[in-house]
Amino acid sequence: MRHLLATGLGAATLLVLGAAVEAKPEFAAKEKKDCSFCHINPAGGGERNRRGQYYDKNKHSLAGLPLEMKSLWKLSAPADTRRIALGDVMGDKKPRVLVLGATEDLAVMSIADDKLVKDAELKLGPKAGSFFVGNLEKGKPAVIAVPGAIHYRSGEEFVKKSAPELTSITGTVKFEDGEECVFIFDSYSEPAVFGVDTSKTNPLTVGRGMVLPDQGAGIYSAIVARMSPDVISMLGWPSEFQQSGVFGLWDAYSNGTLSAWAPWMGADGSRLVFLDPAGIMGGGELKPTWRSDKLAGKILDVAIGSDPKGSKQTGMLLLLATGEGAKERTLEFLALD
Repeated sequence: MRHLLATGLGAATLLVLGAAVEAKPEFAAKEKKDCSFCHINPAGGGERNRRGQYYDKNKHSLAGLPLEMKSLWKLSAPADTRRIALGDVMGDKKPRVLVLGATEDLAVMSIADDKLVKDAELKLGPKAGSFFVGNLEKGKPAVIAVPGAIHYRSGEEFVKKSAPELTSITGTVKFEDGEECVFIFDSYSEPAVFGVDTSKTNPLTVGRGMVLPDQGAGIYSAIVARMSPDVISMLGWPSEFQQSGVFGLWDAYSNGTLSAWAPWMGADGSRLVFLDPAGIMGGGELKPTWRSDKLAGKILDVAIGSDPKGSKQTGMLLLLATGEGAKERTLEFLALD
């Protein structure tokens, strides 16, 4: 009798534990996530990871999930690298690292054996330093935009189309429904926002209007912007945030929780910092919500996207000035945890 009771209790315990960690496809469908988002096993089921534990305790909601990131890899980049981007510009569903050096030539690179390998190259012209990359045309490879022109992949080559209305570029904005645009913001007027239709002679289309960062939750998926130190200073940001000129917004887990992010260069070294977006447009307090471990050098540029090494993890690619005299360049990928 005692043996039967113990066996019964053991079976009941297993059933309870099994129910507690059973994969729920309906949850994955509801949140539009793969099962691996909440489970350690990539196939789903079994022990939950940090996100899955939060989801279970938060009444099956990802709202307010605290941000965590981890360094996934580092590798060397050419010493003259000044800008980077991430995007499927080749149209083969593989994210590439786009590297701009001292010239006007943009290198499209993949990663093999922890080294950058050049797959293609295109000349961007004298305003190459202001380039941005985004999925600006639905269902097409990512587009490369520079002031005055759009570059896109067609067949086996890159095509350039004139875009005179694109007098400058402040950054890219991706909305929660997947629409992505480039925008111009002069800090005095409403942003001018443009989409792309490469089938037209003038490839620029009128983009969707933008709202203030503190109103962007549920509207923005990601923003990457570059502004001069003077403009950032006008926003009232501390000098530690003004040195790189790159910053943005990101709904990292696609759960309606929008965070601002910016490089920080202080007495304790260089870090990537996430902030409450309410204070970034001036007049408010900048409240850090997460910061990275100390980095190997100053952040020169940041790109958001999928891991170009093919892990399918999403994160941020950092371009760092490293080595003696900050003369070397290192790429570091921080993945969402």
